[in-house]
Amino acid sequence: MRPESVREKDDPLAIVLKAAKLGELNRPLTWPTMALVINGRSLARPVTGVERYARMMIAIAAKEWPDCKIAVPSSMKTSTKAFGCEVIRIPGNGGHAWEQVLLPKALSKNDVLLSPANTGPLRVRRQAVVVHDLAVIHHPEWFDRRFAMWYRFLLPRLVHRVDRVISVSQTSLTDIQRTLGVPLEKSSVVHPYSMIEPGVVTNAGIGSPYYLIVGSLDPRKGIDSAMAWYASLDRPAFKLVQVGRTSTSFASNVVPPVPGVIRLDEVNDEHLSALYHGALALIQLSQFEGFGLPILEAMQHGCPVVASDLQVFRELFGDAPIFVDPTDHARMNEATQELSQPAQREERVGAGRIRATHFSEARMTEELHVVLDPLLGC
Repeated sequence: MRPESVREKDDPLAIVLKAAKLGELNRPLTWPTMALVINGRSLARPVTGVERYARMMIAIAAKEWPDCKIAVPSSMKTSTKAFGCEVIRIPGNGGHAWEQVLLPKALSKNDVLLSPANTGPLRVRRQAVVVHDLAVIHHPEWFDRRFAMWYRFLLPRLVHRVDRVISVSQTSLTDIQRTLGVPLEKSSVVHPYSMIEPGVVTNAGIGSPYYLIVGSLDPRKGIDSAMAWYASLDRPAFKLVQVGRTSTSFASNVVPPVPGVIRLDEVNDEHLSALYHGALALIQLSQFEGFGLPILEAMQHGCPVVASDLQVFRELFGDAPIFVDPTDHARMNEATQELSQPAQREERVGAGRIRATHFSEARMTEELHVVLDPLLGC
């Protein structure tokens, strides 16, 4: 006998039996639908590797989950029409306060947030955040002091707060797991691909043979090492073209002018494609990277690569690049001499093209589904 104090309306069994009598159990059960919202703060920034990756991820998410929404600051002038999904404009200028305070307030309890560009709101647990690398943790001296202080506060807390952590290579993800203690089961790699397709314009307008550097004036990019090598040459028969702008996020990295060096602050994708197509090689002498997207872009264009010998480059690109010590000018000269031999150059070009096929939109799409489907209840 049940105690009389237990009323029928409080008894789960009684509720189920009553529902069965009324035929209500024949109705399909419905559960709250999780909705994908993308943190579009990065769309308002100039395009570097981080922003290019974010655009790839947003484009894929918009295609795979067409009901998703992109949350952007109301001050943003960048068009989002290309993504083809609903845009939520949240008042604000897109700074850290916008991301940490205003963005969370605009979300509903059933929203899953995708933050594709290194930061996200601490208040939102149901979130997948992309962290490209931990350069700011290991080498704060490379960054603006206030920038480094904020990121060194935010990242260790954010990766433990959110449901999923994404990085761009296994090397970078392993570093995040070991350094910040992120569990294996909540972390994944989503590899980028090259959005810079080989174009019909192949003349970059340089007018003479050249080696190419693609990267912001960031101390870790090794641009000063490339400049020092070039300056050490006696009447070189080629120029050095550096594509990339300065940023307030980084510590001052003033590289003095070097005769024969052409600097291009910003180029569009068509011009960058032509630069890759016409270069003798890409020179990438980074000290620290999460991926190294210019290497992939160069390989897709049939441009050989001379790169610093980093573990992440070995993981992603195998033996396709010529690996060097950025401070060893003699080794740099050997690399350029090797590329001047047609047979050896073609061997490097072929290896690079093969390696580039490992990274595709289809692969990125599949890896993103692995991360988001469980969060969205798919």
